[in-house]
Amino acid sequence: MKASVSGALMSASAAVQDDAKGHVEAVCVDTTCCSVCFLDEGFRPVEDCMLWMDSRSSEECDEIMERAKGDPALEVNSGGEGPVSAEWMLPKCMWFKKNLPGAWARVRRVCEYQDYVNFRLTGRYVGSAVNAGARWHFDAGECAG
Repeated sequence: MKASVSGALMSASAAVQDDAKGHVEAVCVDTTCCSVCFLDEGFRPVEDCMLWMDSRSSEECDEIMERAKGDPALEVNSGGEGPVSAEWMLPKCMWFKKNLPGAWARVRRVCEYQDYVNFRLTGRYVGSAVNAGARWHFDAGECAG
C-alpha cells in the first residue's frame, strides 16, 4: 500500500504547476466504511478484508438481535429494535470466528479499513469514534465510568 500511495503522490506532484508546488498543504485518503480488517500481532492482515458489501454475516445479525434486543448498546440502532446490518463489525467478527477458526486464533486486532489505512500511513492505531458508537455498539460513557 505504501508504494501505491507514494506513486499516486509522485504522479500528483508531477502534475502540479511549478509555481504551486510549495502550496500543497494536505493530502486526503478516503475509504468506504464497514470494510473490516483482521490483523495479527504485527498489524498484518490475517485474511483478506471483509468488504462493506459482504453479507455472509446476515445470520449473525439475527443472532445479535435474538440475544441483545433492547440492550442499551443497541439503542443507537432504531432504539434497540434493530436491525443490525451484515455490513457492520460485530456480525462480521462473529462470522469470521465461526467460519475461519484457525485464522481467528491469529487475530489480535480488528478494525475498519480506513483505520488500517491511517495506521499504515501514520503508524498510529486509532479508530473512528463515529464508527465505534454507531456500528460497533461501543458506549464511551460507560467505559469512562
